[in-house]
Amino acid sequence: MAESPFGRREVKLVLVVILGTLVVGGGMLLTARLNEAIDERVRVGTETTGQVVHVERFKISRSFAATRLTVDYTFEGVRYRERFSSELDESGFRVGELLDVRVDRTDPTRAATPDGYATEDLLLQAPTILEVLGALMIVISLALIRTGPRRD
Repeated sequence: MAESPFGRREVKLVLVVILGTLVVGGGMLLTARLNEAIDERVRVGTETTGQVVHVERFKISRSFAATRLTVDYTFEGVRYRERFSSELDESGFRVGELLDVRVDRTDPTRAATPDGYATEDLLLQAPTILEVLGALMIVISLALIRTGPRRD
């Protein structure tokens, strides 16, 4: 039986690269699905006006932050207060600012703004986190494969 040029370590690292690729792909697929749902809501949702009542910024890393808005809006005579978030951004919303809000007729707690804020809230950060995590898995594994086996 011929001996494989790859050791257990290399095989494990290749599997991590494959897993990292799947994680990146999952993040990209989630981005596409969320964007599609939000775009559809903006296109066919019932238009109303919302007012920003609270603004929070979440520091995800030194260079990335996410903005979460709490917005009051009325749909069919019922007042809603929902949290809206967007993908990583550098917006400058202020308390009291009015927003164009499009509400899902079947579930008024689901709403979006034409500039990409939606009640999916922090779920909108998940694709970026998955993509970065997957990319790190790939880069670290490839670097470890390239450096060769450890000398004991």
